[in-house]
Amino acid sequence: MFQENLHLENRKVLTVSGLNCVDFLNNILTSDISKLIPLETIPAALLSPQGKILYDILVSLNFLEYSEEKSILIEYDLFCEDELIKKLNMYNLRKEVQIEKTNYYVYVSINSKYSENSLRDKRFSHTNININRIYNKEKPINCIDKSYTSNWYNLIRYKNCIPEGTKEIEINTTLPMEINLDLLGGISFEKGCFIGQEVNARIKYKGLVKRKYVPVHFKNKNFLFSNLDKIDKTIFLKTQNIGEVIALLLNNEDDIWYGIAKIKLSKLYLFEENNKLECDFCDSKIKINFPSYMLPLPRKI
Repeated sequence: MFQENLHLENRKVLTVSGLNCVDFLNNILTSDISKLIPLETIPAALLSPQGKILYDILVSLNFLEYSEEKSILIEYDLFCEDELIKKLNMYNLRKEVQIEKTNYYVYVSINSKYSENSLRDKRFSHTNININRIYNKEKPINCIDKSYTSNWYNLIRYKNCIPEGTKEIEINTTLPMEINLDLLGGISFEKGCFIGQEVNARIKYKGLVKRKYVPVHFKNKNFLFSNLDKIDKTIFLKTQNIGEVIALLLNNEDDIWYGIAKIKLSKLYLFEENNKLECDFCDSKIKINFPSYMLPLPRKI
């Protein structure tokens, strides 16, 4: 079913190093960087002061430098590279850390033994599939570019509602809890303040999130699209506009479209109560299958 090694052409890696790099990142990112352990990567985000996601990232210990002077690897979407580095340097007021691009290729594999530097992606810890990220300065022999293969990686992401990158998480528009970052281990409310922490703490403890990303699927042999931006992405429940499709992918093995949608939380309660309920999108009947980690849905206090 899976191609073993998949090159993610839109993903890059930078290093943040220096004696104070952990404290520096802990003060600005959502995750607790002090709890990183070797050979794992965890999700995190850099937020605006208003609590919206600017950049979703993956963070890990630099496997080449396990020492007292730690070095942190940050994987990010290539589209936002310049702005991300600019923002990190803006917060690096005393120049206590060094922020540098790397020439690593980023690829994913289900074979953790392929490389001694395989990083287990903790976002998938609730699934029965281990997704491993490998950063290498050379392309592996068995690596296949994403553009030339049925993308098993995106299929797994969509089925488990794990959005990634600026095409799926609009910059400075989306809240972390809308994409379930808190449920995927990407936010720590125990470590202390970070940028946007106050806004998101209030949302968490009062249940004020209004929309949620959810996995969707439908079957329609006549549905075709080359660019999601060119079609009407609106999802209806009867005549009510309840949300929009964020991403879609056709699985050729079962001829089913899988994707991620952003739906009003007030309407998602209906689907939580009735798993046979369907909604409408582009002349298709869409179903929502909640991953177990998303349930029960949050309620306003």
